[in-house]
Amino acid sequence: MRNFLAASTVALTLMAGLDVTSARAQDARQAEAMDGGSMVGTMSSGGYLPPGIMVGKAGEWMLGDQFMFENMVGNLAGTNRISNEKILQRFGNTPTDMTMQMHMFMAMYSPSDDLTLMAMLPYIQKSMNHISSMGAPFTERTGGIGDLELRGLYTLYASANLRHRILLTGGVGVPTGSIDESMGGMRLEYPMQLGSGTVSLLPGLAYLGTVASWGWGAELGSHVRLGKNSNGYRLGNRYGLSVWGARQLTNWLTVSVRADGERWDNIHGADPLLDPNDEPTKGPTLQGGKRLDLLIGANLQPTASILKGQQFFIEVGAPVYQSLNGPQLQRSWVVRAAWQWRF
Repeated sequence: MRNFLAASTVALTLMAGLDVTSARAQDARQAEAMDGGSMVGTMSSGGYLPPGIMVGKAGEWMLGDQFMFENMVGNLAGTNRISNEKILQRFGNTPTDMTMQMHMFMAMYSPSDDLTLMAMLPYIQKSMNHISSMGAPFTERTGGIGDLELRGLYTLYASANLRHRILLTGGVGVPTGSIDESMGGMRLEYPMQLGSGTVSLLPGLAYLGTVASWGWGAELGSHVRLGKNSNGYRLGNRYGLSVWGARQLTNWLTVSVRADGERWDNIHGADPLLDPNDEPTKGPTLQGGKRLDLLIGANLQPTASILKGQQFFIEVGAPVYQSLNGPQLQRSWVVRAAWQWRF
């Protein structure tokens, strides 16, 4: 964690002080920022935005893939580390570590400059290692599509030259992911399922700011679960707040620093096939928590004609704070990468 914070400090210093272009090039960018049409192109390109926020121009399409790799090692109860030995005094088994990989395939269309429509479908792979009270290790794995998300983004307010914008985001989550994943004839625990089994509402709000080679913003988002699924439970609601700053270093490279906070509630109800005394991941009251991640990223927009309209994004981060309704596996680090093609 100390090394990651040091790397973040270096990134902030670069964003604040590095000048990789001549004064003439800087002046040209500032002149473009004063032109409304140029700013539409800059903001739409995503150079100042995390890849999850997509602002398009009228008639524009976008295809993309966002990849996330999450690594979790060790358990927390609140903010305190809890050993496997202590967990096994209460439960028959305990998870020791887990990895999750997700490809989020996306399609976007903008019928106007103010409205963007998106469809997002994840493909997820999970692997969780365990140890039993007898000392025997074992591994569980699942993979498949998750819940489909249909989203919209609408510009509520845009100042002159698009230096400030307020966006309303919303949508619906469709339960296309499995909640019946099993291994050896046994239903797998809640974190190993691929979907929610219920419809979700996805309300949110975002602010975007930009001037010359700088960009900044914030996004408030949520997943509000409706009803209960066919297995008798409803996942807890999730609420997130993300704040970022970015610096365009060249016409093809932007670097960013982002703070990403999230809170998620416990599960309501319970799957009758899951014994909450077997392991913590099967207890519906042990699934909530909150976390704050610090992430540094880079956005590349190649200038070669063969890659016209494409951009690449990578972001790495780790928690600076997390408190879990545990015992529950804690996040160690996360990597996100994205590819987008606009046409």
